[in-house]
Amino acid sequence: MKIKEVVARALMLAGRADAAHATEEDGALSGEAAEAQKTALYCVNAAEDELARFYFPLTYAEVLPSSGGKFAFSRFKYYPVRIISVKRNGREIAYTVNPADLAADADSVEVTYAYVPKKKGLSDDSEFGDMLGAEIPALGAAAEYCLINGEISLSSALEERYRLAIDKARIISDCPDIPPRRWV
Repeated sequence: MKIKEVVARALMLAGRADAAHATEEDGALSGEAAEAQKTALYCVNAAEDELARFYFPLTYAEVLPSSGGKFAFSRFKYYPVRIISVKRNGREIAYTVNPADLAADADSVEVTYAYVPKKKGLSDDSEFGDMLGAEIPALGAAAEYCLINGEISLSSALEERYRLAIDKARIISDCPDIPPRRWV
């Protein structure tokens, strides 16, 4: 699924059908419609980040060579937010997480970690693919978009739909993580 589809759906939910249709058709946007699209893209990236951090963790495993027993996060393919396991020759080993790196007594390790998606443009693919569809990230983005634009009541309604969609998707999926606390 393309980010463009999520942005268009978010704009539609936020009541910006003009910008949504132009986004879907790859039309050239200018003025307020272009600003709406830019803001919606920002909101989609924020929604994907939140979904990955707190509700539907994205995981990746890779083998990394050591630099004196240290494995710099800058050398990881994605930016890790939580280390799940560190293995050497198929066996888990002890490790320490520092602000800029992971330290382990090994010359090479296989690290499995949860990560946040990189910021995307309209032509990029969603990090969640078809796992969540466009609706959940679009609802989160639309709620954020409306909040940014001062439409508090619509933002609140969309936020409620977003949270309900997350809860429903978590029941269906095998996501073992406990969601963060929500304030009423």
